[in-house]
Amino acid sequence: MTTTANNTYKIVVVGATCVGKTAIVGRLVDKVFNQEIETTIGVEFRTYPVLIGDKEVKLNIWDTAGQEKFKSVSKAYFRNAVGAVLVFSLTDRKSFEALDDWLNDLQSLCIPNAVILLVGNKVDLKDDRVISNEEANMFASRHNLDYYETSALEATNIEDSFVRLASSINEKVTNGEIQGAFQAAAPPVVLNAAPAPQQHQGGCGC
Repeated sequence: MTTTANNTYKIVVVGATCVGKTAIVGRLVDKVFNQEIETTIGVEFRTYPVLIGDKEVKLNIWDTAGQEKFKSVSKAYFRNAVGAVLVFSLTDRKSFEALDDWLNDLQSLCIPNAVILLVGNKVDLKDDRVISNEEANMFASRHNLDYYETSALEATNIEDSFVRLASSINEKVTNGEIQGAFQAAAPPVVLNAAPAPQQHQGGCGC
């Protein structure tokens, strides 16, 4: 089955530093958990095919840096995105409190009606959890977002969340809610990375 330009969707993965964004994308694409993860500087680019019924779509995934000093670089890649994965760590309240700012940026810079999926990562770290399921779901409901709790370490809900995102985008494209010249494939640009301090899941997973 071939994938046409009309079936190629630009996705951005965003959130505070060290919430596990790169680990999530690595688990999705490579099917492994990288224990030597490094902090993303700028953006990293990956692709992932998703089968929706008899239609194959390709997700062009831009994994963006969460550090404040790289935020302006990351935001430049939000433009023309039709979908976003907004990630926070269930073990880090500051990353949860930063969600409103990230969400505002996504809603102002992405394609109108872009699909935004909320992800609470590191669900495997039960003893370190500081954000309850109820609190996260309240945020998701308030902003009309689908919500998944994931673990890059254990592969919990990683594929399911991206399939859900792709399906929601495809539905909006099909019914005309998402329009525009957004499908063009992105060039595989990868910026350098720098070492990050190790954390519970074997690394920052930024």
